[in-house]
Amino acid sequence: MGLTSLTSKQREISTKLSFEEQIDNLKSLIKNSPQNSRVCEFGPELAEYILSNLNVNNRPRKVKKIIQYRRDMQNRNWSLTGETIKFGTDGFLKDGQNRLAACIQAQTPFTTHAIFGIDPATFHHMDTGKNRGADDVLAIMGVKNHAKIAMGIKYITAYEAGNPSLKNTLSNQAVKDAYLNRMNTQLLQDSLAYARRVNRMAVNIPVGPLMAVHYLASSRGKREVVERFYEILMTGNGTAKSPARFLLTTINKLVSERQAITTEQYSIMLGRSWYNFKNGKSSTKADMHVTKDDRMMEI
Repeated sequence: MGLTSLTSKQREISTKLSFEEQIDNLKSLIKNSPQNSRVCEFGPELAEYILSNLNVNNRPRKVKKIIQYRRDMQNRNWSLTGETIKFGTDGFLKDGQNRLAACIQAQTPFTTHAIFGIDPATFHHMDTGKNRGADDVLAIMGVKNHAKIAMGIKYITAYEAGNPSLKNTLSNQAVKDAYLNRMNTQLLQDSLAYARRVNRMAVNIPVGPLMAVHYLASSRGKREVVERFYEILMTGNGTAKSPARFLLTTINKLVSERQAITTEQYSIMLGRSWYNFKNGKSSTKADMHVTKDDRMMEI
């Protein structure tokens, strides 16, 4: 069936149609988008076609969601709601991959509203909602190591503001804007690679703060210095009160005593240790004492 022969009444998606007719109708709806949503029945075969051919630069799939949807479909506990499958003007799927994946696993059709003609540029704004994380936004943008990069941007922004809790409240849109408008994207990847290396050797120090300190120090002309600091963290060399060695000793002691260390404490202790190191100062017990009201040192 050719696209030109399709009438508006024939532009439906249903398992009652042959697979070829379903694909023709889907292509017609994508090419000439209706202004309203359409109620469509997606079967496993068409879902497989969409995920194999029309799913480009989408966010990572949510395994738990797929399992939940699959069970609902298998148990016939699926109803028509306001949730939609979305397709863009570029011809690609923009939302709904978890439901389509569940349909394949369940081998059961499901009925849903579908929307066509989404502008890919505006779709990025849709991905700043509360149900999606900043890592999802960067994944859709095709950013390598998207989850860690999103986390690093949150820590960088927190250090810049001196507010350790900011990383927990930074919006998806703010992370996206930071990545697009003010981050050196190659340096982000370099800082992540170095932070992972340090984390493997100094296992109790999280990647996020390590990445942020490396990025900020490097962007301010201190890359060689911060990497010397990190080398000590990896080797444990240096005098007892040298900032890197003192930080290691403090963290290992707290861990051995089974004292919980929050990410805020890690980031503040790391920031203070770096500040002392770059200024040629020794660290003291007071530097490693962190209260809930303490702010981060300037990197």
